Amino acid sequence: MTYFTILHWLVLSIILTLFILVIILVMRNPNEKSPLTTIGVISGLLIMVFIISLYGLDEYTKVARLENITQRRVLSNESFNLSGQIRNIGGFKIGQCTLEVEIYNDTQGQVGNTSLYTPKSFLGDLFTRAPLEESVSMKKEFVIARDLEKGEMRNFSISMPYPPAVKKPVVRHELSCR
Repeated sequence: MTYFTILHWLVLSIILTLFILVIILVMRNPNEKSPLTTIGVISGLLIMVFIISLYGLDEYTKVARLENITQRRVLSNESFNLSGQIRNIGGFKIGQCTLEVEIYNDTQGQVGNTSLYTPKSFLGDLFTRAPLEESVSMKKEFVIARDLEKGEMRNFSISMPYPPAVKKPVVRHELSCR
């Protein structure tokens, strides 16, 4: 099973041991009027602790890095290509790595209306329509690696359509492994 590492199984066994100990202590307490409520609350708390610990363990055990990234816009078919290498730098096997790529317009350079004084009136707002802002961003997810062993490096290449309305492109990519 590639998702659980030895650390995941260790945390699961510790939480199950705590759960069994709590059940034994609650059942042995003669003053307890409603043991099922106490067991239910403790079960819910231990499940939340397990889920939070899974996220924390995944953050530190399933670690990969992108290397030698090249970006290229292909004008013949209006597509965007991204290629490079992915390396497992963690100490455990990674089941799957997903790369999320987003292309959008750089809006930092836009100033807006340049006039110093614009009079406001009720009639002006009533008869003028605000220009519709067109969304010119594109976001896609790609699975770029499966079953990546410790220290292993693999090549990848992805291609996605290029949004035609993008004038100043900004490319953002985010890697997530599990």
